[in-house]
Amino acid sequence: MKYINEVKRFQQLAGIITEAETASVDPVADKDAEQGLKLALNMLKSGADTIKPSPKDGKIDEAAGLVFGLVAGAPGLINLAGKAVNGISAIFQKDKKKGTVVGNALKHWGHQLEEAYISAIADILKAVYPQTFENQSVDDKSSALYDAAHNIYAAMLLAAAISSGMGAVDAHNLIVKGLEGGLSAFKTSEVVAIAQKVAAV
Repeated sequence: MKYINEVKRFQQLAGIITEAETASVDPVADKDAEQGLKLALNMLKSGADTIKPSPKDGKIDEAAGLVFGLVAGAPGLINLAGKAVNGISAIFQKDKKKGTVVGNALKHWGHQLEEAYISAIADILKAVYPQTFENQSVDDKSSALYDAAHNIYAAMLLAAAISSGMGAVDAHNLIVKGLEGGLSAFKTSEVVAIAQKVAAV
């Protein structure tokens, strides 16, 4: 607990989080989010080796929604994301945390771990769709890989919040729009659709 308070104090001093944001984060839920998101990240990394290339590689119709099509065309990816989200949700359920309390905690740690998640998700996407994402970098904001990885990460955060009883649009408004990184620009409808698919696993 002392460590968490020190981290928050330094984040406030650095201007990363405001006093209002700190006050709105439940310390137990915050610790749950840290533990759950780190556990889920490890699950993604360790599960990446089991992912096989999709037979739909190079055949996704971008007009129909590239990211949703990528997710729908890769059952291994959706299963892995779903298991990771279940791992996050189980920790919140253990401590009986739900709703906005969970959303605020996920927003806080979601921001902290965004870079690590985006990198892990990008590696999985390149394994599933080697032709689609050939020679693309997740650091290139104009690339389809950047969009896909960020959308899937946003959807995972939403799916964890949905599992805690938050409405999908409320979760999107709180978590995705509240993050300062690359997640805020994505369409609510597509992210929510992916989140609901992940939450159903």
